[in-house]
Amino acid sequence: MTVGYSWPDGAVAVKSLVSFDGGSRAEVSVQQPDRYGSFHTSQQPACSIARGAGLSFSAASFGPDAVTVDLRAFNRILDFDSAAGVVEVEAGLTLGMLFHFLEKRGFYLPVQPGYPAISVGGCIAADVHGKNSARDGTFIKQVQSVRLFHPSHGLVEVSPEKENDLFRATCGGFGLTGIIVTARLKAARLPTRAVQSALHFVSNLPEALEKLTRLLPENDFAFGWHDLNFSDARFGRGCITASRFVDATVQQSVSFIGREMTSERRQVVPFPLLNRLTSRAMNIGYRLSLAYGTPKPANVFRATFPFYGKELYFTLFGRGGFHESQVIVARDRFTDYVEALRDGVAHTGAVICFTALKLFAGTNDLVRFDGTGVSLALHLPRSASSARYLDLVDRVTIELGGRPNAIKDSRLPRAVFEATYADCDRFRAIVDDWDPKRIFRSALTTRLGL
Repeated sequence: MTVGYSWPDGAVAVKSLVSFDGGSRAEVSVQQPDRYGSFHTSQQPACSIARGAGLSFSAASFGPDAVTVDLRAFNRILDFDSAAGVVEVEAGLTLGMLFHFLEKRGFYLPVQPGYPAISVGGCIAADVHGKNSARDGTFIKQVQSVRLFHPSHGLVEVSPEKENDLFRATCGGFGLTGIIVTARLKAARLPTRAVQSALHFVSNLPEALEKLTRLLPENDFAFGWHDLNFSDARFGRGCITASRFVDATVQQSVSFIGREMTSERRQVVPFPLLNRLTSRAMNIGYRLSLAYGTPKPANVFRATFPFYGKELYFTLFGRGGFHESQVIVARDRFTDYVEALRDGVAHTGAVICFTALKLFAGTNDLVRFDGTGVSLALHLPRSASSARYLDLVDRVTIELGGRPNAIKDSRLPRAVFEATYADCDRFRAIVDDWDPKRIFRSALTTRLGL
């Protein structure tokens, strides 16, 4: 047995947990391991699931019949090979803490989601993506190996060279293969500590796709923001942000520790403040702020984590929360998808507050959110009209062969998931072979039938 970790002996407390989008809630028993003990197989709950920062939009780290294992104490950097750029970390380490460690040594992770409080273990379990997925891929591209704990197998190391099926089922497997204890990540050399952005305004989504395609190869970050509060040719009017590393003097990266958003803090406003009127005003105001501002070089922390400092946006949805739908569709079906989205807004009266556009160039594998095509992420207030709209989005996604992001959508039905993930049976078979008792599960995986 490897010394350094401990399976807790019993429930620490019963807590009320909620997914970040507000769509799933449960009273659960929570354990917090002592990182100075040693994992053992003699004591374990009948069912459990690991939890990092608890920022997944769906209920990926808790469930009504599962003990949540809180890994925030597992937040150490264990080793760093400066010649190879390989860092070994515990799963509870946040991206912000890892960023500051790597930046001081001239390295960074090219693939990171947009908020620094997310844990490394959560990034692996969700196989998250960053701001240039078509070039850099998803988080699995940076993972050299993972050390798992499973009460039936003990501590096991998996990698592309060792237990490849289990490794692929762990990266993007929603925590079903066991508790991710540590990981070895391959970092890249940090070109500079400054990023310069250029803004490219577009009239609609088809124009945005053409612009983003041209800009992507020559930039380090490239994505689009779009306004879907129109029913005419302006549907999807917005801006492509294309950024690259430059030599410039910028303010040092800021420390976010103690200020980060949590699921609980997101609920601070008791009632929703985003509706058709305020959403349109917010999008117009944001466009004006971009149009009349001159982008200045920013530190790489701000470019890597664009949602840092914008936490207020999520609180505007109120305690009831919001929906996010993110779908990858093939490029040749994108126009059909956009038309269906526009018609759906007119038909249901749904309000879309925020839309992000990205390109992907990966492969469909097991239940990871990846593939080749165009991705749109939509934010909607939690309401009856939004529910009707997302039902329509589900049908169109199936018809057009799209792939929804399960980690972002706490209401995604099992039937839709199975219709859009051809490898889900293969994934189940890998997990069944590894864990026939199915010790690990969550509200998310139960809903999807995984």
